[in-house]
Parts: sequence; C-alpha cells; structure tokens
Amino acid sequence: MKRLLVCISAFVIVISIFYVLMHKGGRDVHTAAETVKKAFEMTGAKTASTEIYVRGRFRHSGVDEEMSLSLLRELVAGIGAGHGDIPAFSPIDTDFANGYEINYIIDENKKIHMTVLGQKEPEAGCILLVSLYDISGEPVPAGYSEAITRVLDRYGIDHEINITVAGFVEGKLDDDETAEMFDRAMKSADALRVEGINDNGLVSISAFSPYISESVRSGGEKVNFSMASRYNSFEDRTYIWIASPVITTEY
Repeated sequence: MKRLLVCISAFVIVISIFYVLMHKGGRDVHTAAETVKKAFEMTGAKTASTEIYVRGRFRHSGVDEEMSLSLLRELVAGIGAGHGDIPAFSPIDTDFANGYEINYIIDENKKIHMTVLGQKEPEAGCILLVSLYDISGEPVPAGYSEAITRVLDRYGIDHEINITVAGFVEGKLDDDETAEMFDRAMKSADALRVEGINDNGLVSISAFSPYISESVRSGGEKVNFSMASRYNSFEDRTYIWIASPVITTEY
C-alpha cells in the first residue's frame, strides 16, 4: 500500500511539472506584439494604424550625426523598407542635452521619427526615441518589434517597446456591445482588469496579461494591456485602441 501511494505521488508530481512547463511554454510563444494584434482582431474592427514606440538608453562617448544616420539606416532596412535617400538630421541643443532628430517618410504608409540625445550631465548617457507609424491597414507589430530589437541589441542599447494598434467599427456601439467587444479582447490575452473609466463616450480599461512579460505600475498595480474606445459623431465611427503596455497615442 505504501509503495502504491509513493507511485501515485510521483505520478502526480510528474503530471504537475509537465502541466506547468506546457503552460509556461504556451506563454513564452506569445509576445506583446502578437498578443495585441490577436486581441485587436477579436474586436472585429478595421485596422487604421499601428505605432511602435521605443525608448532606449545607452552609454556613448558622444552623439554624432554619422552614428545616428547609421542607426536609422539599419532600422529602416530591418523593417523591410527601401534604401531611398535619407534627408539630413536636424540638430538639437538645449541646456540639458544635444543630439539629432529626423522625421523620415519611408513610403506612402510608413514613417519613422527618431531622436538621439546625449545628456550633458556627466555619466548620464544617451537617450534614443523612435516612433514607427504604419497606416497600411496590415499591421505587422511583431515583425517590426523583432527587427528593431535586433538592431538596438547590436548597438548595445537597452530599450523598451510600446505597441499600439488602432482602428474602427462603423456606427456607435452601445454599452453592452462595447463590454462584449472588450471581453473578447481581454479573453484572448487572458487579461484581468485592473482599472477603467467610462466617461462621456470614452471607455478605457487597463489590465494585466500573463502573456506579456513587461509591465508598468498604475496605482500600485501591474499593467501591461490597455484598451480604449471613443465614438466619433462626425464620422459615425467608434474608434478602438489596444496597446501594450499603455496607449501612447492621443485618443
């Protein structure tokens, strides 16, 4: 009898470990970009735009235009864009930092804005800001995020990526329709609501998804999955935003 109990206990432990590993593996195959895209698809909305926003920090002896240009070229090439002429950077010089910025139109659907700043405070390092905007209606946030990460890793730039997919449905959604739409999106991400508002046509929800490793703090709680909707009476459309970790575009 004792031997039987030992065998049963061992079997339960093995099954438990297998379940945990499988469950963990299921989460690992999800990225923030994939989670956001899937959640947005669950809303049934038509995609209008995708924004990848990057904030990075790195150590460098100084920021120069040659380095900035090289970085931009690699980012543009990494996302699969052409090799057209890139205009000159605009210099920046403030009391706190100096560097360069550029607003580069890649094609009729994509543009990238990049700022590289060397902080004047000793040992403060450099700041990189990148915003990639795509209005093609065919979002590939995972591809963009992976390409940007590969380039920045080669340059040794620590960075965080914020992803937002925006779109719309025709007409005005009532409260039940909005709640059902957000429930579908949250379920696809296995997300739990942290906080939210419903104010004069604006619905906004902050949540936490175990599929996404990065998060920010909001009111002491971890947040890494955000949704919002607003009705536009002039266009008779309800606009929808889904992002990770937060929505950075104006809505």
